[in-house]
Amino acid sequence: MIDRADVLVLTHRLSTIRLFGTGSNLTRDSIVVRLEGRDGLVGWGETYLVPGAVEAARAMAADVTGRQAEDAAADLVERPGLHRWALGAVSMALDDLRARRRGVPVSELFGPRVRDRVEAYASSRGYVDGWTAEESWRDEARVMYEAGFRAIKLRVGRYPLEEEIGAIERVVAEAPTMTWMADGNGAYSIDESRLLAAALERLGFRWLEEPLPTSDYGAYAPLARELSIPLAGGEILESAEAAAAPLTGGSFDIIQPDVSIAGGIGGALEIARLARSRGVACIPHACSGAIATAATLQLLAVLPQGAGTPLWAAPILEYDVGENPIRTDLADPPIEVRQGCVDIPTGPGLGIEVDEAVVRSLAVTA
Repeated sequence: MIDRADVLVLTHRLSTIRLFGTGSNLTRDSIVVRLEGRDGLVGWGETYLVPGAVEAARAMAADVTGRQAEDAAADLVERPGLHRWALGAVSMALDDLRARRRGVPVSELFGPRVRDRVEAYASSRGYVDGWTAEESWRDEARVMYEAGFRAIKLRVGRYPLEEEIGAIERVVAEAPTMTWMADGNGAYSIDESRLLAAALERLGFRWLEEPLPTSDYGAYAPLARELSIPLAGGEILESAEAAAAPLTGGSFDIIQPDVSIAGGIGGALEIARLARSRGVACIPHACSGAIATAATLQLLAVLPQGAGTPLWAAPILEYDVGENPIRTDLADPPIEVRQGCVDIPTGPGLGIEVDEAVVRSLAVTA
């Protein structure tokens, strides 16, 4: 039985502003859910700090208190209208607690494991204030290669297109041999997306992600049909129901559900199954802290890969490399990249222990 439920907001102020193609931020923030059972076991969940999520997570946490974790998890799956981002954290914590009680990794709650290790790519910190895009990308590629990554996703779209294409060409030519992707962060028109895609295809990029605004994923379909480079997107889709229209309409070659946004691991798997039935690859999005990263690894442990899957569609972990102690300091053992890959934890629950002293040091009132 769940005896205690806490919902905490963790915040870290960055040492320098983080710049993207269409925005910026000066803090890294996460909502963390902690569920403690009568037997002393603790389950953890995490989601992004977005409007309404804290209040919704606290209401859900209060609702599961005093109940068996198994019953609460089953009930939440059946309840419509819940805040999906908040549900992501609560569902994750319930899964962690349920799996710990059984002494198995969370992945075993969802099916047989098909992999124990997965390739990882460095998801860029973004632009660096005071540096040119080329300086930032060149430095990041070097640092990430030395850190063990063999794949990297650049964040693009802040400066004139032709200027950035030239910078990308030079960086790729001079950098160590790596697999490259690019995230447009919704910065481009459809004509600009065509030009960027053609340049990235010439350079052998694995995919182009969300070049168009994400307010209308249906608008991606014409672009996806004409591009040769795979088009990825869909990270803010909250459910299989929400994903049905863009999947049926052919908006993506790769769909990218996020366990924190799609209502947890189960919700992300529902999107993955629907995508597979439509012939669309699924590679999850992950851009937050250690708890959500650990949950994404458990998702990747069971994410199917059909025979003959092309290399660009193979499962891979997005590993955000921006400054973020919620990712780097929270987990014991830390989630580490070695020779371009990450071992998927096999211990009980999410397979990590959360340092509660770090949680307390980052927690704020909200």
